[in-house]
Formats: sequence, C-alpha cells, structure tokens
Amino acid sequence: MPLPRLLALVLLAALTPAFAQTPAKSPASAQPPVTLAPDTATLKVTTKLVAVSAIVRDKAGIPVTNLTRGSFLLKQDGKPQSIDYFSLGSSLPLTLALMVDTSGSQRNYVSDEIAASRAFFPAMLTRPDDRAVLVQFERTIFQLTTLSSSDTTLQHGLAYLSQSHNDIPAYSTGGGTLLYDAIVAVSHLEFGNQISRRAMVILTDGGDNGSRFSQKDAIREAQRADIMIYTIYYSDGGGDEGVLKNLSRQTGGREFAVYPSGSLSKIFAAIASDLRQSYELGYRPPPSGPNKYHKITLTTTVGKTLTVQARDGYFTAK
Repeated sequence: MPLPRLLALVLLAALTPAFAQTPAKSPASAQPPVTLAPDTATLKVTTKLVAVSAIVRDKAGIPVTNLTRGSFLLKQDGKPQSIDYFSLGSSLPLTLALMVDTSGSQRNYVSDEIAASRAFFPAMLTRPDDRAVLVQFERTIFQLTTLSSSDTTLQHGLAYLSQSHNDIPAYSTGGGTLLYDAIVAVSHLEFGNQISRRAMVILTDGGDNGSRFSQKDAIREAQRADIMIYTIYYSDGGGDEGVLKNLSRQTGGREFAVYPSGSLSKIFAAIASDLRQSYELGYRPPPSGPNKYHKITLTTTVGKTLTVQARDGYFTAK
C-alpha cells in the first residue's frame, strides 16, 4: 500500500465518510495530498509527566535564556508542583505543523505565504531530528506532505497550495473553512512520545464555517497533544482575530497579524526565535479522573518584571 494512503487510513476514523486519492500532478518526488479528518481516538499516554513549554521575556519583550529549574514556580489548580523535568528547548527536537487556510477569503494571500514558507522551513528545521508537516484546509483538510525532516519534501509540498484538489473525494462537512476540525486532525498526528517542542503555525483570518468540532474542542486536543498554537491573522479586516488570540493564549503560543504594511517573513522569524528560546518543563500531576481540565500557572521566582508565555491548562486522558 502506498505510504500516503496508509498514512490517511491511520488518521481517518469514524467521522470520515470517504477517502480517495488521485495520481500526482506535481513536481517530481512530491507526494499526492491526502485528506485528514478529525477523529475521536484516545491519545496514547506513555508517561505520567505533564509537559509545559515556556518562553520568558523581560519588560522589553526580549527572551530570557539563562534561567534554571529553580527559577520557576509551577502550580496546578493553585497548588505548587515539583518540576521533575527541565531542559532548554534548543536541546530538544522540534515537531512543527504549518497549516494554511486556502478558503475563498484567503486565496489572494497564498502566493505570499508560499514565498515566505520557502525560507521558513529551513530556518526551523536545524537539527537532524526536527520534523515538519504541511496541511491545507478549507472545506476539506489535506495533508500535503508526510511528517518529514527533508526540506526538499516540504518545498515540493508547498507547490500543492496553489493547486485545486477538488477532484479528490475528501473529508468535508459542506462548510467553507474547517479551522477547528483541522486543529483536531493535526493534534492526532503521531508526534512521538518523548518530550519535545511541538507547535502549530496557522495562517488564517480566524473564521470557521462548518467544523464539527468547536473552538473548545480544538484547544482541548492541542493541549492534550502538548502543542503550542501560533496563529497568524491574515486579512484585510474580515474573519475573527479574537478567536486566534484565544487559541494561542490557551495553548502557550502567540498571535500575530499581517496587515497590508506587515511582513509575513518577519513574523516567521519571530516564531522561529520563540521556539529556539523556550524552556521545557515536566511534572507528575496529582491523581485525577479522566477527561478533566486542570489549570496550570507558571511564574518565575527571580523577578517581578519577567513574564511567562505558557499554556494555561491541560485535559487528562479520556
């Protein structure tokens, strides 16, 4: 069975009405796109550690990179927790999903997104074990590449963003922009069980039309998968920027905006800087029932002027 089809069969579950693919119509060695669908499978839990990615900034907004385990105070539901794992993010592998909204409201921006992304992937994948995946979403959700460390594979995948995939029967609710469903689907990709840096970078105007899952569902699944969501509001005034701010805040990422005078390349550079200067912490949570939400508060003990960017909670396994 060809790899793309096998990958799709692993990802698609009960909600998927149909799956198919057509022969490639792309540059040599590029993979045909496969359809992704959000599913309801329980995520595998092989460790009792809850992982928290954090970025610390001073009052000028400059990342602080010389902190130690003892520099942090971590609480769950208001109660202090022992930090059992601590590492600089730069010493850990990065798993990145670049997700591009290609619905009608975003079509005019695709060429700029492709150009900026060609420099973004090599800037992000600096270690042999760093990996990335490219996903396109509108009324369907397409995985344009496998999860790969190959810049060549990812560059070829970018060529699909400018192509129509209407000839491929795919997961679809009939809606126009499946933002929340796309987040759920990517959260269920197999990222591995080791503690690592995990992030989604989503280019969209924040509008969702037709998703079966809600914004709360999308946040919950990203938190379960320990993924930081970086959102980039790309619009001339439409969409819903507030949605993007909420997705990022609750998962420990950041929200950016590209306006006519803005620069997507500079935003990509800022995200790359963030992910290179993060701290990775882990703690063993108190016993809890399944599918319960717990609030996480992470602060520093070394200065009141420092701010911490980290997710604000997590859900226990189902």
